[in-house]
Amino acid sequence: MGRLTPEKHFPVPSSPPPSTLTSKADVSLATLVDLDSSPELGKRFLSQKFEYIIAGGGTSGLALARRLSEKYPKKRILVLEAGGSGVDRPVVTVPQRSFSFIATDIDWLYTAYPQVHASNQSINLSSGKVLGGGSAVNGLVWSRPPKKDWDDFAQLGSPGWDWETLFKSSRKSETVNAPAAPFARVYGYTIEPTSHGHSGPVDASYPPYIPLQYLKFIDAALELGHPLNPDPYAGNNTGVSFSLSSQTPRNTRETSEFAYLDPVLHSKNLLVCIHALVTKLDISSAPKGQIKSTGVEVKFPDGSLVSVKIKSHGEVILSAGAIRTPQLLELSGIGNKEILRKLNIPVKLDLPGVGENYKDHPITIMTYKLKPPFLSFDAFAFNATLKQEQQELYEKKRLGWLTFAQGVLNFATAQTILNEKELQVADKLLQIKPDGISQEEFDLTKKKIFDGIPQVEYFMFNTFSAGSNKENNTNYVSLAISTHHPLSRGSIHINTTSIDDHPKINPNVLKSEWDTWFLAKATAYGRRFSETVSFKEIIDEEVFPGLDVQTDEQWQQFIKDTINIDYHSCGTASLLPREKNGVVDPNLKVYGTTNIRVVDTSIMPLLIAAHLQITAYAIAERAADIIRLT
Repeated sequence: MGRLTPEKHFPVPSSPPPSTLTSKADVSLATLVDLDSSPELGKRFLSQKFEYIIAGGGTSGLALARRLSEKYPKKRILVLEAGGSGVDRPVVTVPQRSFSFIATDIDWLYTAYPQVHASNQSINLSSGKVLGGGSAVNGLVWSRPPKKDWDDFAQLGSPGWDWETLFKSSRKSETVNAPAAPFARVYGYTIEPTSHGHSGPVDASYPPYIPLQYLKFIDAALELGHPLNPDPYAGNNTGVSFSLSSQTPRNTRETSEFAYLDPVLHSKNLLVCIHALVTKLDISSAPKGQIKSTGVEVKFPDGSLVSVKIKSHGEVILSAGAIRTPQLLELSGIGNKEILRKLNIPVKLDLPGVGENYKDHPITIMTYKLKPPFLSFDAFAFNATLKQEQQELYEKKRLGWLTFAQGVLNFATAQTILNEKELQVADKLLQIKPDGISQEEFDLTKKKIFDGIPQVEYFMFNTFSAGSNKENNTNYVSLAISTHHPLSRGSIHINTTSIDDHPKINPNVLKSEWDTWFLAKATAYGRRFSETVSFKEIIDEEVFPGLDVQTDEQWQQFIKDTINIDYHSCGTASLLPREKNGVVDPNLKVYGTTNIRVVDTSIMPLLIAAHLQITAYAIAERAADIIRLT
């Protein structure tokens, strides 16, 4: 933290002809180059050839870059990131500011097309346009899925992508910090050492402050019969538990930029360019009817275009995220030939799976007014003294309210929230496979539903998060309800030939009858938390949706009118056999190519009962191991 600006940190070399900037030593002149403030410097460095070009400096991209740099000190690795740095930006570094990035300059500002099954809503899809990607803007949640979820990746036809392998890969990324004794005593924090890594780049820690309402939420969950889970990281995350956060012992956010990149910032073989927008891959033919990439085209902030080349044995790795990775593939002529031909894009490779199988966790939110004198983050808006006190406490001691983003999660099974009659209805609804999902994926998901694998997550926001009737000088909390194995499948496809135009994003939320019915049931169940003795101690009233919503029909209409998604996009370049509409093979190579890989959450063939950050890092660590062996 506190890194100097690139121009001050790295001496700008003199301006010899580009042809002279070819020795390995040249890369050591700059590890981080801002193409906005130093375009000429950038053009000189990008005139070199690289062994690996990584398009996207997000969660997975920077983790992979670090590992390749360490493994191959004589090979040049280039990372191209469209956004800037998160250094010295409180919207990134301060845990309590999580999600404050929305509608700022580090938000891609994506919007889904109107959702025909959800009251024609145009759902916001904010995404991090900054080094670190999602790890720089998410809720800092550090959660690992149940064993079955990762095992199903392999079950769908990808050996080497099971729980055992990904568990090992995920532990490589983390250093879990034991909580300080006073906080462990107050909150009952526990850590099972065998469930975690202890020497990885990413710090994971418990926050030193948990709002009272989150403790009451735990008590409410226990009242309702949800189990307390002391170790949700070893393959069973069922129940309510304290959640680790991706934050340092000094209680600043940990991102892939700070964790993976900063420690190797002076590496002689790693070059990171920010404000570098990759527009497409350069493609040529290869033996046996395949294609290969010879490099990428980069757009500078001033509008100029530069072609960056890889060496003859080099690779291009897409780590641009589940929205942008399929866009780049299609703009490069790789995708469904019918979509490409409609836009007069030469078809380099007909690969219909590109942009398909798009998934995200659907989410609904209920909002409650707190009884006085209980406080939430809403108090910052009308209590200047409190805001100043907490700001000073954080700046001087790294303690207090600003250390907290999220700290309690409750993963529940269908059997926990549905009664016997409702489980019978669920069985009937799941007799027939809905459109858009393969029979194999449907069978695996159905088995998880009835085998007691978590299907819904309940967690809180310490503020007014939904509704239109917010009162001044009032404190609120919100309860989020997210279903984790939806059956609806969407797509992301280009509709123009310009990288500057967002693709057509269609998550197809609630297309499946099951998704609508089950999310409505899960949301209705959410009200039970507010009806417990524990919650009634602090809750004044439910203000959204309000007690007028009672019947099944009303709950279903409520979720259609208000549904959002959890910013957990995945699946658009799926790790599946090609004949199952897959895009990448178990080595993460794009089918039909010799040197193009995808390393980000777009490879996930299925959604998981967890937030995606740990999995994104595990994908990068696993990819690094694969590249070393292939």
